[in-house]
Amino acid sequence: MNRLIVHMQASMDGFVGSDVGGSTWQLWDWGPDWPWSADVRKRFNDVVGAASGILLSRPMITEGYLGHWRRTADEHPDDPDYRFAHRIGELPTFVVTGHSLDGDWPRTTVINAPLAEGVRRALTTAGGDVICFGGAGFVNGLLREDLVDELHLFVNPGVAGEGPRIFDRTMSRDSYELVDASPSDCGILLARWRRRRRSPAETGA
Repeated sequence: MNRLIVHMQASMDGFVGSDVGGSTWQLWDWGPDWPWSADVRKRFNDVVGAASGILLSRPMITEGYLGHWRRTADEHPDDPDYRFAHRIGELPTFVVTGHSLDGDWPRTTVINAPLAEGVRRALTTAGGDVICFGGAGFVNGLLREDLVDELHLFVNPGVAGEGPRIFDRTMSRDSYELVDASPSDCGILLARWRRRRRSPAETGA
């Protein structure tokens, strides 16, 4: 079965970003300085390497996500730590949006459809697992519509204080099964959760 896997960094206090000026909750802000330890780098490379496609939100594609990692791959042509950057440039990318979208992005398919239908089409086309890198609002929408099969959280050893979340009160009856969790040398907790979907008896269907 093809799965949608959401990968995100999170803070100790449950945010995926910070509205507090000067917050340092996130060890790595995707810039040139990369403080992740070797075990976290390997895990991230493994996750991206196993994917058959990438799902991006509309803001991420228009704000230059693909271009950023293609440039990074060019800057590190032989570094195994940056294998993921090369892989991001190689994989088919899908953008599901309800708006018109113009741009020239290689190997990118823009799916103009409702979210659930668009995700299904992306999974079918990819023919395997699709990993999602998206903002809080986009991932919240995926979770609301019960489209996420696995959630990979890299929980940073920092406090955001206040900011965007991916969960909300509409999900208070949702539950997940822990697939695995492990500490890392740099202090990030690597956690992988699988969605536990309720049976018809539980939902009253």
